[in-house]
Amino acid sequence: VPDQPGKNSEDHLRRAEATWTGEWWKLGGGGTVWDAMAYDPELDLHYIGVGNGSPWNQAYRSPGGGDNLYLSSIVAIRASTGEYVWHFQETPGETWDFTASQHIILADLEIGGKVRKVLMQAPKNGFFYVIDRTNGQFISARNFVPVNWAKGVDPKTGRPIENPEARYYKTGKPFIGTPGASGAHSWHPMAFDPKQKLVFIPAQIASFPYIAAKDWKPAAQGFNVGTDFAAVAMPADKAVRAAAMAATRGQLIAWDPVTQQARWHIDYPGPNNGGLLATAGGLLFQGTARGDFNAYSSRDGKKLWSFPAQTGIVAPPVTFAVGKDQYVAVLAGWGGIWALAPGLLAQKSGPARNASRLLVFRLGGTAKLPVEPPVDPTPPDPPRATAPASVVAE
Repeated sequence: VPDQPGKNSEDHLRRAEATWTGEWWKLGGGGTVWDAMAYDPELDLHYIGVGNGSPWNQAYRSPGGGDNLYLSSIVAIRASTGEYVWHFQETPGETWDFTASQHIILADLEIGGKVRKVLMQAPKNGFFYVIDRTNGQFISARNFVPVNWAKGVDPKTGRPIENPEARYYKTGKPFIGTPGASGAHSWHPMAFDPKQKLVFIPAQIASFPYIAAKDWKPAAQGFNVGTDFAAVAMPADKAVRAAAMAATRGQLIAWDPVTQQARWHIDYPGPNNGGLLATAGGLLFQGTARGDFNAYSSRDGKKLWSFPAQTGIVAPPVTFAVGKDQYVAVLAGWGGIWALAPGLLAQKSGPARNASRLLVFRLGGTAKLPVEPPVDPTPPDPPRATAPASVVAE
């Protein structure tokens, strides 16, 4: 970005400022850009995906409401000058940790009898977006997983049709949001097969109880979100915990971006499954949280091959060639936010251990992994509080 942005950029920053209220700058406001970036050299446009608001609870971040531009948006920037060109905000007034920093795929698709240059994204909020990448014009959006925070997306404006109960800080009541803060699709990369014209999404179906924190104040250290995390981590109602456990699962979805429908899908017992790799030969590779590394037919989802990795896999595979041999490699290892989930929720896919290693495959490979040690399925006991009498001040 130039040291002195042009008037174009200044005007749009003022436009953004008008969508915030209160002294939001004291808390930061959020809006970090990470992960989702793409570049179209023909249009000289650089596309960035913008993150969520901070704190999550908009009542503390922007007490008067507002869209809070450019949170949860895709922004197009002229690469040669750094100037703003267009933006599309997916979640106005974001308050659920719904980032738009998930992966951006550029493609040319025939829509309504006309080939259009599009940008596609499946963000955390659960809707799959198709946008004209030349000008930011909204084309279509549809939920690819169950969604209850919004009733749909307005076909003319592209704005979500919100469920009023989702604004938990306004109602004063907890809201069990679907998808939850972990997102319908998180950082695990999706993939695109231009022959099948399918986007493959490592989706997750999980809810999250949003509970406004009363009289919240930011802390110098800690997770400043403005919601009651203690109640979220260990809800008192056992029925709520059981329902959340039962509803949490993962999916691999083959999504048709033109018809905005799933062509096929594969169910997984738990979320946080690995990123995806689609090859020109019609193969789709994915590791799972359960510890399998699978190859599917991208056409119909038929499983063609599987390898027991002995550890959960959350990273995406890559492919490369050395001479005449083609290889597929993946960094295996179990971790991330779901590994830290409370109780048995972290083991929804089955007991998993962390065995960090790089796995590389080729046709005719004969190497084997060492014998896997047994995995203790019992979650560890929580740490016990230290007796006050034993605490010594230093």
